Amino acid sequence: MPTEQAGMLFVFGFFLLIVVVIVAVIFYFATTAKAKASAAREEGYRELAAKANLDAAEVKASLAEIKGRLASVERMLKEVD
Repeated sequence: MPTEQAGMLFVFGFFLLIVVVIVAVIFYFATTAKAKASAAREEGYRELAAKANLDAAEVKASLAEIKGRLASVERMLKEVD
């Protein structure tokens, strides 16, 4: 093998190695970014679920209050009859 061809083969091999390393780094950062986005999305869902739970408790309390008022109105109506 002539020296020029060996040199070109070395240069192409070196560039191939650099390309492989760059692709691996890009893949690593893309995977990391995807994992961070997924964690942030899951945290958002957790916050939404907690807020929905609090809202449901408020609705339940309001419904209990309304039922109590309705019962007192029914008693008053029965007393009037």
